[in-house]
Amino acid sequence: MVHLPLSRSGREALEVASRAAEEAGSLLLKHMYGQLKLGQKEGRANLVTDIDVLAEKTVIGVLQSEYPDFNIVSEESPAVARESRFTWVIDPLDGTNNYVHGVPFICVSIGLALGREVVLGVIYDPVRKELFTAVKGHGAHLNGAPMSVAKRRAVREAFLGVDLGYDAEKGRAMLNFLLAPWPEVGGYRLMGSAALGLTYVACGRLDAYIHPCLYPWDVAAAISLVEEAGGRITDWQGQPATIESQVIVAANEALHGQFLKLIQGQLELPFQAT
Repeated sequence: MVHLPLSRSGREALEVASRAAEEAGSLLLKHMYGQLKLGQKEGRANLVTDIDVLAEKTVIGVLQSEYPDFNIVSEESPAVARESRFTWVIDPLDGTNNYVHGVPFICVSIGLALGREVVLGVIYDPVRKELFTAVKGHGAHLNGAPMSVAKRRAVREAFLGVDLGYDAEKGRAMLNFLLAPWPEVGGYRLMGSAALGLTYVACGRLDAYIHPCLYPWDVAAAISLVEEAGGRITDWQGQPATIESQVIVAANEALHGQFLKLIQGQLELPFQAT
């Protein structure tokens, strides 16, 4: 079991990360239906707002005040490199396009990695006031109550979450892939937030989630949540997911292999590399 050091003020890492996520989430909610300043990043429809940046400053401020020696990788800012084995991996607003259009499916995502291994995950949905947490070896929780992946075993009953990412070619391939098992799948949902979509697998609301092009801040916290909730999360070659994995499939043990086989049979592309 991994030992996580206490913070400068003597707090547990999970408490610190949870506070950072909740503070940023409150900021997001306050400005959600206000006037936003929009910017464009690389990739089609890849937006950033002034509130993304403010939320990120909030998270980093809390984490750095308590763990000044930890590395930081965050979506909107340059990486902070220290001489530490631990790295905070932060997405201050996952679901920016949802946020911009007023769709209430967003979250703050904070993961803690020891080397390439994720040892802690916190995802906060400020709209529903849901705090999802996991620490390696201690299970996964929703607002303090234990949670687990769903128990369904058949693809025909499965509720599948997907997203297309910002790469047009990979997104088009995903759309083509979705035609292959239909209508032998229980249902599809295009989520708009990879971190929260993966978290919905961890808490049993989705049976599986598939994405073709992720970044470390999208997946870091969710890896911990899915694994600690009893699920399996890998790349499309079946290798355990890391913060560097770009293509992801997450599900319970029974469904994971079935979806992985479908993916490997249908998608050929630059997807085979992570």
